Amino acid sequence: MVCTFLATTAVGIFMLQVWLTDRRHRAAGYWCLSMWVGSLCTLLFALRPMGLPLLTVGLGNALAAFGYAFMWAGFRVFDRRRVYLSVVLAGPVLWSCVYLLVPQVSEDVNNRIIVSSIIITAYCLWIGVDIWRGRRTEPLPTRMLAAAFFVSHGIIYGLRIPMAIVLPTAFGHGTAYSAWFALFSLELFAHTILAAVAMLVLIKERGEALYRQASRTDALTGIANRGSFLDDIQKLLADRPQGTLMIFDLDRFKAINDTYGHVAGDLVLKRFAAQVAARLEASMLFCRFGGEEFALFAPGRDVAAAEPFAEGLRRAVEALPVPAGDQEIAVSVSIGLADVATFGPDFDRLHSAADGALYAAKEAGRNRVKRAAPSLGLADVAGRMRASTAADIARAGEGASRSFSVAP
Repeated sequence: MVCTFLATTAVGIFMLQVWLTDRRHRAAGYWCLSMWVGSLCTLLFALRPMGLPLLTVGLGNALAAFGYAFMWAGFRVFDRRRVYLSVVLAGPVLWSCVYLLVPQVSEDVNNRIIVSSIIITAYCLWIGVDIWRGRRTEPLPTRMLAAAFFVSHGIIYGLRIPMAIVLPTAFGHGTAYSAWFALFSLELFAHTILAAVAMLVLIKERGEALYRQASRTDALTGIANRGSFLDDIQKLLADRPQGTLMIFDLDRFKAINDTYGHVAGDLVLKRFAAQVAARLEASMLFCRFGGEEFALFAPGRDVAAAEPFAEGLRRAVEALPVPAGDQEIAVSVSIGLADVATFGPDFDRLHSAADGALYAAKEAGRNRVKRAAPSLGLADVAGRMRASTAADIARAGEGASRSFSVAP
């Protein structure tokens, strides 16, 4: 118990430091409270040989229930779930009522073991299930290990119940006195250390995940940035070389900034990105390529299938309401399309073709969708340039021969 007291105190200090460093880590605040309560609880347990059962046994076990309740609340907050005060109070209140009102419990150490084990087992199993459920929204590497650890601890703690019935422990030195109870106490000490490690590692992994997400996300619109889009599309083109690239450019965006201000321009970008993102299919990649230019890759769609989809996006953007004071900003977008079937899986060539189609849409009057023709491919352009150069040289040669010919 003294070792557990020292361990929980040290962990409580670390958790307090984490919480004070960044108050957004609300879970660390609950876990810090759990460890401090656990420290006081184990200290009272260690003082049981001195007597005072109402304090060392009654209050000690109530604090143990509170420690696990705060731990449960911390994991609920960590996964952005609601914390119920009734659940936090249920364990301590149940123990207090049973201990104070049922003599068979207050006077029999084995009955006390059974009641306290039921309470703590319930909290541990609930914690494990909550951690496991959180993998769907945030699959942190340590999450499954932590879930298995808390579930297994709950099961082991629950084994005290049949042990207290089948092999009742003796009462000595103010507490349960048997070999099996000593082993379970040793497991509790190990659990305290491992629980603390799991909490700190989960906080660390979430911070790293948020950092990676921030490095791949456009800060203004919240969608993918250029770097993450290029990484993802290169993998798609290597594994599944089919689909259509769409390049978007907001029409007359500089005029919007000049007329309504940059705050309104930022709002246009955010509304546009949200409008397109809401219509995407699960496999599509969408990013802010830079400035008012965006890119979308639709895997598995040739240009014939992608063009109606792009046209639907164009109409949705055209109907997009963007307020600017008492006025409403008219927003439209030009879209260029190029598919892998025509231009191949090389991204640079694909992007060049889609970009050429985009400029063709701009030249044709904006607010329209244009697909890239094969003639817009780089290889075709180079071929035409070579053919044109050869023709120019031939014509120049013919001109020279005529200049130096002698009339008969």
